[in-house]
Amino acid sequence: MKINHLKRYFIGIAMTAFLALLAGNAFGDNITTTNATRDFSDGDGKWANNYMVMSPYWQVEGGASYTFIAVSHSSLSGMASSIGVTINAITSTGALYDARNIAETFTVVAGNTQRVFLVPTNHATINSTTIPTAVFISGTTDFSHGHLRITPGTTHPQLVFGGKIEGNYNGAGFRDSTMLTYWGSVIVEANTTGFAMEFIGDMNDSQTLAKGYMSHLVTGPSSVMASGVNLQ
Repeated sequence: MKINHLKRYFIGIAMTAFLALLAGNAFGDNITTTNATRDFSDGDGKWANNYMVMSPYWQVEGGASYTFIAVSHSSLSGMASSIGVTINAITSTGALYDARNIAETFTVVAGNTQRVFLVPTNHATINSTTIPTAVFISGTTDFSHGHLRITPGTTHPQLVFGGKIEGNYNGAGFRDSTMLTYWGSVIVEANTTGFAMEFIGDMNDSQTLAKGYMSHLVTGPSSVMASGVNLQ
């Protein structure tokens, strides 16, 4: 009986591990040359899904609607003074919504907010001439919708950037895009109305856990920082 119980026990463990490997990553897609990975399988951390921020829906329709996003650096302890991000606006067909077929990369400085607009090319009132400090993702199709994938602008976002003196971090911090705050809305121009977007994996969705992978190597509170939706 004990042998049969042990067999069932080990078979259960093996099946669980097998299903976990097959589960894959809900955030992965083929829009760029590098797909998202599961936790701890990505050597530099940039493409690990616990360093990504997602939004399930954006929309653009020429003369009828556009999408606005604000990315804010709250300048909290543990954050690097400037954090770079890369935004991929991916359409429902799996293509990048951009006339140049590229993602937009920018840096947010402590205490500042970067505005991002998803608009049709040559929008009459919302463009780089009327709002020179904004970031624009512009496409040529009349109507498009899809999801956003936001990744760190740097490799190794899980490592502190900057100096360390006598155990205190002076001006140093994590260049982790999930530590920024995101807010967005799809604007319906005809009625001057709209609806808010949802962001998954940013600072509002994160929490710090006391224990986790390799936690026995943690030497201080500055080494434990919440990040993304797949915390360890």
